This record gives sequence, structure tokens and C-alpha cells, in this order.
Amino acid sequence: MSPPPTDSPISRSGFLLALGAAALFSIKAIFIKLAYRYGVDVETFILLRMALALPFYIAILLLLRRGGQWQPVSGQNALITIALGLCSYYLASFLDLQGLRYISANFERLIIYLYPTLVLMLGWLFLGKSATPRQLLCLAGAYGGILLIYWQDQDFSTGVPTPGWVHLDGVSWGALLTFGSALSFSLYVAFSEKVIKTLGSRQFTALAMLAASAAIAVHFALQGDWSRLQQPWPVYGYALAVAFLCTVIPSLMMSAAILQIGSATTGAIGTSGPVVTLIAAALVLGEPFTAMHLLGMAVIIGSLLLLKQPSQPKAAPASKQTN
Repeated sequence: MSPPPTDSPISRSGFLLALGAAALFSIKAIFIKLAYRYGVDVETFILLRMALALPFYIAILLLLRRGGQWQPVSGQNALITIALGLCSYYLASFLDLQGLRYISANFERLIIYLYPTLVLMLGWLFLGKSATPRQLLCLAGAYGGILLIYWQDQDFSTGVPTPGWVHLDGVSWGALLTFGSALSFSLYVAFSEKVIKTLGSRQFTALAMLAASAAIAVHFALQGDWSRLQQPWPVYGYALAVAFLCTVIPSLMMSAAILQIGSATTGAIGTSGPVVTLIAAALVLGEPFTAMHLLGMAVIIGSLLLLKQPSQPKAAPASKQTN
């Protein structure tokens, strides 16, 4: 079914839903940065976020069973779902939050937004897909924009020292961690399509979230310090905001937008996210907001928009954004 005319009420509603979802996804880093001001560590914050979001995904599974929409899960699909859940909701989230300790929120969001380029490269390397000259040009533009912002942020510092065994400055180490997060998420996107077609997006996402939550709980338990769960009340508030305001609610809005205006238009609107992050980070966190940041962002977003053109391999659904 083709999207409705752009001047129809449904189209306007879909546009607003997609724009709102992109904005909510993109302010996640702001809440995390604010929580860090209270001294919360990465593992504790991830556990709190998962614990607060998990009831929603359990409810999805119960509703699917009650509504007769539950799909049987084979052993192979179960293993793939667990592996991809660990790759995205556990590893990607962990690396992302670690990276945010060292770099600005806008730099983090732009690195995360490189994941479509990584999905393309994984397709070339492992899925037998071919590269076109325009794709290569888009990749060069996207990474050129990242290098521009990396150069611009050389004097930026969060004051958090890097581990003793890391021989990199804070910005370089944070960028590397965040790039690892984007790579982990791209693995999830590149290899989840077949299982999603079998199980459905809601069942797959909920099962993957359950696997990741179990891994996070085990990770936290092995560290053996449960007293870390005693945090100032604002930390719980920020964790709740990340879990629901920046994860659950925008995922529902994004799904509704895709239904109304299509995945291509929704994905294009989603590229406005880094702009929201840049403005919010400047206003709320006092992070740098310069013409060079805007230039680098424009180059990156322009390159990603070209990758979403119909002649390119089909992009991952925008509703998969979770980090």
C-alpha cells in the first residue's frame, strides 16, 4: 500500500509521529549525561534501564500469546535471537554508555548514526552484496564528516580519565567505544531480517530484550556489589526516562509512523535526530555548538540520506533504533 498524499491528515500525523520519535530517541544521551553527574556507573544504569523497560516487553509476549499471534520458535531461531539480543541490547548499549563518559552527546549520536554504513559493509563482506560507486561516495562523505567533528572536539573533555592500559586520549577512546557500539548494532540489523520475518518484529524484539536483560543481570551480579543499586532519586528518574521516554514510547511512535507514511519517509525524517541532540546538548549540557559541528553533521546526514534512496539496498526499518 502506497503512503497517503503528503497533504492528508494521516500524512501529517505520520510526519509528526516520526519527528517526535526521532527527537525522543536522540535525547537519550542527554539523560544519561545528566545521570552521570550523580556518579552512577555504567553497569548500574544499564541494569536500571532494563529493569524499568522489561515489563513492557514481557507484556508484549503475553499479549501475543493471548491474541494467538505467538510464532513457534525453533532451536536455531532461539539461538540467533539470543545472540543478536546480546549483540545489540547488551553489548551495544554497554559500549555506548561507556563511550558517553568521554565524548560529547552530539558526537556520540553521530557515530551511532553510522550504523547504516556498517550494515552495507557487512553485506558486502558476508552476504554477497555488491558495492556501487554512489554507495562508496556516501561512505566517504559520512566518515569524512565524523573526522571533521573528531578534529573539532579535540579540546573537549568530560574530565573522566581513561583506563591505565588505554594509550589514547579521552575523545579517541570514547569515539572508539561508541564506534564499537555502532558496529554491534549493525550486526543486529544485518543478520536479524530472516528471524524477524519468521517471528515478527514484536516477538523477536521482546525475546531479544529478555536475553539481553538476563546477560546484564548476570554481569552485574558477578561484580558482587548490589549496594550500587542505592542511587539518588534523580538517577532513577533519568533511568525511567531513558527506558520509557527514549525507548518504549518512540518505538511505538516509529511503528505507527511507518504504518502511515512508509519506512522510507520515516527513515529520512529519523536523520533529524542528531540535530535535536546537538541543540539539546548545547542548551542542557553546555556542550560545544559551532559552525564546524553543523558542517560535519550536514555532511553525515546528507550522505546517509543518499544511502536511503530507493536504488540502494533496502535499509533497516527505522523502528529498530534502540541504542
